[in-house]
Amino acid sequence: MAAIEAMDYQIGRLLENIPSDERENTVIIFIGDNGTPNQVAQSPYSAQTAKGSLAQGGINVPMFINGSGVSRTGTDDNLITSTDLFATISEIAGISTPEVNDSKSFKSLLSQSSKIRDYQYSEMDDGTTDEWTISNGEYKLIVNTDGIAEMYNLVNDSYENSNLLNGNLSTIEQNAKLELETELTNIRN
Repeated sequence: MAAIEAMDYQIGRLLENIPSDERENTVIIFIGDNGTPNQVAQSPYSAQTAKGSLAQGGINVPMFINGSGVSRTGTDDNLITSTDLFATISEIAGISTPEVNDSKSFKSLLSQSSKIRDYQYSEMDDGTTDEWTISNGEYKLIVNTDGIAEMYNLVNDSYENSNLLNGNLSTIEQNAKLELETELTNIRN
């Protein structure tokens, strides 16, 4: 909490010192890094589901955007990845390339509601663990190099407490798993 208070104070100082004419032509993007450090993870997260993991506590981070051209308020559940910042900032700067490699611009979300991507992908290889994850916003699949997999319904189990693969999958869950596996293969090959 002290870190959040200090950050809030320092960002306030920064913004207060930008001349008003420059602020009128500035977009401020603030994004968290990859989760809370394991040593200070608090319930409902744990050291295994915070920073350094592919659990939501390690990869689902806040992002706030304000400034010139930003008219929407509230939250948005789009599947945005940090690589999307490249295409977005380029488009804000006037470069009309809304997609470069795996970076998709979400500039349109600053003023209107729309869907940017169907899947969100992330991977981790720290020398010990090599795994990857894909989500369609409702279901999430995590797979490692040993073939061990986990699957979660993020709508009903946002803290990933119940691995659906430990039980019998419904037809809807089986179809979601197949869809995620297919897209994962497309991305990784």
